[in-house]
Amino acid sequence: MSMWKDLSDMWDVSTLYTQLVLEIVLPAVRIFGINTWDVRDPEPMLRFLESWDKLIPPSVLHTILDTIVMPKLSSAVDSWDPRQETVTIRLLVHPWLPILGQKSESLCHSICKKLSNVLDGWHTSGLFAHIILSPWKTMFSSANWEQLMCRYIVPKLQVALQELQINPANQKIDEFCLVMSWISVVPMHLMVYLTERFFFAKWLQVLYHWLSTTPDFEQIHNWYLGWKGLIPQELLANENIRAQLNIGLNMMSQAADGLKVVMMEQWPLEAHQQKAAAAEARKEGAAKLTLKEGAAYAQKNKLLFKPKPGRMHNVQQIHGFDNIALGGLSKSNGVCQKGRRMDPSNTRHFAEDAQ
Repeated sequence: MSMWKDLSDMWDVSTLYTQLVLEIVLPAVRIFGINTWDVRDPEPMLRFLESWDKLIPPSVLHTILDTIVMPKLSSAVDSWDPRQETVTIRLLVHPWLPILGQKSESLCHSICKKLSNVLDGWHTSGLFAHIILSPWKTMFSSANWEQLMCRYIVPKLQVALQELQINPANQKIDEFCLVMSWISVVPMHLMVYLTERFFFAKWLQVLYHWLSTTPDFEQIHNWYLGWKGLIPQELLANENIRAQLNIGLNMMSQAADGLKVVMMEQWPLEAHQQKAAAAEARKEGAAKLTLKEGAAYAQKNKLLFKPKPGRMHNVQQIHGFDNIALGGLSKSNGVCQKGRRMDPSNTRHFAEDAQ
């Protein structure tokens, strides 16, 4: 066949070569694929397709995939039960992904339905969902994976953080650690949203009330370091998470200096949209808007619209859109172990954590 392929390329008769493959090669492949090949052992078929890669025309390859490979893979997925699997379905499907390309979408859709049936009854205290889902992340498109996470995982992680009691006198961290264990599975922006919106909102309130009493600063500092150590490095690298920690540090510094503790405004939930809207306003020449139009635009996009002190144009006050700029924190190593309580012994000054 290699000789005939070379001749067909030389004589530019690819149609005749394709016909030759259809009449001689394809029937043998179909007999082997349907009668002999076991889908649980993908290697024989994969080896054949790899060795014949340059000899099988694309149209014939699509025929083999559509009429032999895909039906067997689909049948295997349909009979797969994630709760009682004897053969890991991922090991059957994953090797085919580079060859199947977009054809694998239907398989992923079926697998997603199977997984969703398992996840309906899942509780965050159980580890099986994490174990089952982790290997599939690279198989799904980012959009499909995020959809799966948003529907079945993120709402339950949200509930876990909402139910988390932050009590410095008797802090239990198991639930928080379980949520943080999803850092490698749940998309980063969703983990940031969960941590920022449902953990730090409570954490900062507890810290604020603690500092408003007669605090033991060494104890508070150790408490702060303990929580910071439980946050994975991937989250600590995010500017929004560092900003939340920075709010806590600022309050601690105020109390240590004998000042009235004031909790800075938390990074608002719509901060990304606000920042983008402010940038877009400037890009579109928002300075040319009338005062009434500017105020309406600011209200619509939740921006602060205010006069610029000392700036005039044609004897008229210049107004502008403000956005938020936040500082950062350094990273900190920490290990989360199920069942333990926080009792870190580090007694560094608050200022060191802001370096």
